[in-house]
Amino acid sequence: MREIRKVAIISPSVMLGKRNFNEALWLEYLQGCGLEVVVMPTAFSGDKFETFVAKEKARDIMAAYKDESIDALMAIHGGAAALRVLEYLDFAEIKKHNKPIIGFSDTTSLQMAVFGMTQNPYISGFLPEYEVRDGVVNKFIDEQFKNILQNKKFVATSGETVNSGECEGVLIGGNMSTISDLSGAKYYPDLSDKILLLEDECEVSYKLSLMLTQLKYNPTFGKLRGIVFGRFSECSDHVIFGSVDEIINDFAKQVNIPIIKNFNYGHFKERYILTCGVKYRLDAKNCVLEQIAE
Repeated sequence: MREIRKVAIISPSVMLGKRNFNEALWLEYLQGCGLEVVVMPTAFSGDKFETFVAKEKARDIMAAYKDESIDALMAIHGGAAALRVLEYLDFAEIKKHNKPIIGFSDTTSLQMAVFGMTQNPYISGFLPEYEVRDGVVNKFIDEQFKNILQNKKFVATSGETVNSGECEGVLIGGNMSTISDLSGAKYYPDLSDKILLLEDECEVSYKLSLMLTQLKYNPTFGKLRGIVFGRFSECSDHVIFGSVDEIINDFAKQVNIPIIKNFNYGHFKERYILTCGVKYRLDAKNCVLEQIAE
């Protein structure tokens, strides 16, 4: 992956509820990290996701890929409906430009689709607007983000063992519900030889259970190497299906691969930021996730 010096700010999603963007704050932070920042025309437009909005946002994404001076695309915020831009993207053109998309939450559908169609890596766990909502970037996030910019190899011990064992594979994933939205579409990545990273927020546990069942029915699920469940924020229990922990534990009994849960990734102020689409080693017994140098 190329060194990141110049980023294009995009907004593939429509925000769920209006927020006051402190543009000076996040722009100052990114520039303080040594980044040159280009704000694409639709970065702050499109309160409703009508078809013409999706097309305009897709045009901005394609323009950022075609601009050879830009090293990465960065989603300014999460929200909803990034899925709708996919049909207007030129994936053959995108494949020519190995530029990561930086983001998480709803951006996952765009990141996973681009990976599925091009194998281009992406960076999951950082959104400028999300990081500055409290007026200052969290120190842990700041350290993680700068590690990414310096292309440091990721290694962390975090979480709890569900299914013990070790595996190696390409790490992909992100927000579970937006990954589920891709099911059945041509954009969904092949799960063969992958380690899957999953988190979510504000879902009822029975829906998470159904998403995991749907995942198990994926035709390439049998070749999945391992699963890293992140943390699940504001997800409510269901009287019949139980808690998120119970659902993960029950799912793990149905599959014979290494699995950990409560890994420090998700909708929390302190979370790991990971380069996805590259090889990792998962030691589920000791809860170690390590990027493998290539």
